[in-house]
Amino acid sequence: MSKYSETILTANGLDLATRAANGKVRFTITRAAATSNDLSAMSEVDLQNLTKLPNEIQSGTITNRDENIPNSKAVVGTEILFTNEEIKNSYSINAVGLYAQEEGKSEEILYALNIAVEPEFMPDFADKVLLQFKITMYIIVGRTENVTVIIDPTGLATKEYVKDRIAEIDINDKIQDSNIDNQLQKQLAYSEYKSKDLNKVTQIAEAVGHMTRGFKIIDNDGNIDAHLPDPSDGLIDISDLSLNGSGGSDKDHPAAGIDYYAGSMENGEITDRHIAYSSSTNPINKTNIKFELDVGNKLNMIGTGLQYIVNLQKTAITKGVMGKVSKIPFNYDPKNAFKAGYYTTTAPVPMYTKSESFEVDEPNTITLEGIGENLGMKNHKAPGFTLTFKSDKTMDIEPIQGYDNDGDSGGVNGFIYDPVIEFISTYNVQPAVVQFPTGTLLFSGNTSAEVALTAVNDFMTNVSGLKIELNNAMRIVSPHNSIFGISRTELGLPNTIYIPRSALIFGFDYLSTESSYLSHVTIKPVHYFYGTGGNESIDADVKGFSNSIKIGNSSIKVTSNTWLDNKTKDTLEGKCTLVVSVKTVSAWKVEE
Repeated sequence: MSKYSETILTANGLDLATRAANGKVRFTITRAAATSNDLSAMSEVDLQNLTKLPNEIQSGTITNRDENIPNSKAVVGTEILFTNEEIKNSYSINAVGLYAQEEGKSEEILYALNIAVEPEFMPDFADKVLLQFKITMYIIVGRTENVTVIIDPTGLATKEYVKDRIAEIDINDKIQDSNIDNQLQKQLAYSEYKSKDLNKVTQIAEAVGHMTRGFKIIDNDGNIDAHLPDPSDGLIDISDLSLNGSGGSDKDHPAAGIDYYAGSMENGEITDRHIAYSSSTNPINKTNIKFELDVGNKLNMIGTGLQYIVNLQKTAITKGVMGKVSKIPFNYDPKNAFKAGYYTTTAPVPMYTKSESFEVDEPNTITLEGIGENLGMKNHKAPGFTLTFKSDKTMDIEPIQGYDNDGDSGGVNGFIYDPVIEFISTYNVQPAVVQFPTGTLLFSGNTSAEVALTAVNDFMTNVSGLKIELNNAMRIVSPHNSIFGISRTELGLPNTIYIPRSALIFGFDYLSTESSYLSHVTIKPVHYFYGTGGNESIDADVKGFSNSIKIGNSSIKVTSNTWLDNKTKDTLEGKCTLVVSVKTVSAWKVEE
């Protein structure tokens, strides 16, 4: 079976999509083409810089446009059909390209392309055997209302045509059984491509040939679960099945108490995340948390439920004496496979609980079982939490300490694992959405205001993280509104900030923790509103710094403060605002 990578937007395509997103231009997806050239060795940057598909072998037929991409007003699915009807020499479809034309311009640009991981083989037509290959390319277009897709229905029946043909056919003249009649009507109604020159009997024969006979599910252990159609209507009852992301039980993702697998954040299945608690819990003692939004008397105002971002505090034990403390992330793997540098658990992480899983003042225990760090020691206990929702709308979170040790009676050796909840959000579940490739530019400019991100979905479900590039130059505004110039380098601050997907929560202040340190800087004044002025530089001590990136629905806002102490001029005393400007924001996969 063929397999193709995620769609890559070319540099010209990204420019066009960005301008369309801002309402500055309209454009049309004009055609598709395939090449036999193997482009898999090219870097993503080289692919983005392509202006045409090399060595085009054949053109494809654009047969449909899909705008029904859940929670996205910026993505279009373009369905392309290739056949071997005019192919004289067999070849492998190593890449497919889409071309676009800007309104008011005559030239086309290569807008996007898909590179084959395992290419489809297109045989020649020498034996008069017709082969069809269909691929749907999901492309970012800025705003769907600013894009037209040219659909070529030549030789293919539209859905409207199929409906008309069904209306013409008297099924009862040919097959008297009413159950078969119902099945045929359903099958014909869902047939997308029927040759216009087929007679009615042939159409019925095709429908019968495609009617569902049943299906079977084979799990990882080889067990077969068969599902057959109901004789009364020919339909299959799947009410006992649960699908990933549906919020039900899942054979491939077993629950751990009330902690269950809600869906894949990586695929954008988790949405509607609003920050509910933004501080870390105590790793040793019980924490009573006060939610930052109204969760209702029975957790009935939080959507589907609560998501918990968790990690472990790891403490080394040598001869019974506690030593170095470090942080270790969880690795969620239902198959319990060891991963170096992580604590592997078969319990779903991030943790998810449904609102209906809680009764007021009733404790719920979640145990994060698994192979852990695969230390193979004598004594092992999995870490976990006990969660209790209270009648005052707060929640008690009590950590359960885990450990791995050798059981030495003279003083154990090993590790203690204390679980920590870093922050909590609400959530809902949706179908998977198309993801931006890493490196896709979402903003370019120079602003200290809120940054709106181009073509990003609500709740940022189509980005795997953010890379933010900041200008090195900053301004310090004193409590008395005097302005001074300084650089991030002088304060020892990085110019690049990465935000992981887990932290892209509406209303969350990322990196909001304060740091205290003492360093000496020389600051050049820009403009005074208070005190003595002039162009002389001012010596000051930096006594602290705080940084915050406020996460919006599809935007970010960077703010910073610093605490300065100046003995000669009071214009720099106390808390000062740092004016920070953003240069670029890109989609970026950030390791957590």
